[in-house]
Amino acid sequence: GLVENRSDRLQQFGEQLNMKRRSFTLVEILVAITLLAMISVIIASSLSAFQRSYDKVARLSQKLTRNRALDRIAEHLRNAIPFYWPDETDDNAEHLVFQGAEEELWFATRQRAGADGKGALLFLRLYVDDDHNLKCDYRDLPFLPWLELKSQNYRTEIIAQNVDRVHFLYADWNDDDEIDWLEVWDQDDEDYEDRLPPAIQFSVEFTDGETVN
Repeated sequence: GLVENRSDRLQQFGEQLNMKRRSFTLVEILVAITLLAMISVIIASSLSAFQRSYDKVARLSQKLTRNRALDRIAEHLRNAIPFYWPDETDDNAEHLVFQGAEEELWFATRQRAGADGKGALLFLRLYVDDDHNLKCDYRDLPFLPWLELKSQNYRTEIIAQNVDRVHFLYADWNDDDEIDWLEVWDQDDEDYEDRLPPAIQFSVEFTDGETVN
């Protein structure tokens, strides 16, 4: 009887020990899962913050590149010059290479002559295409607005993307010696024929609502 009692006690003690071991193992698993979840949250938060910072830097970099391109266009406008080209139908007539519309502009400008053979003049056309790109068509030879585009060889550069519209204004003096801003500089009008506007202003409206003047 004494041996059986001891055997029963040992069996009960073994079962209690196994239960304790099983409980301790479950606690460890729960702790490990909790720690893993916390570490995952920390890593996810860090990656999310890094992605937001990267996206912000990328947007700022794109905007800086875009604004530099717009500044370059503004510099071309500041260097605009009157350039005349002979009329192909009249040997005694010349036309000013300039056409100013509300959303399109042709003009001639000065540029630094380069060692690659480029001359000191550049001819440009600014407009927004159907894909919301502000584009600049340009060539080193005269780029004539009264001729068909397909008959002239030119290069094209995208100045800015996601552009809703570009709007040009042309300054002129009125009778009171004050500035009026016109939406069209019409070369067929004798008041504006064969002369450049004293100043040109342009604004670029983007599809996200931003406007750069």
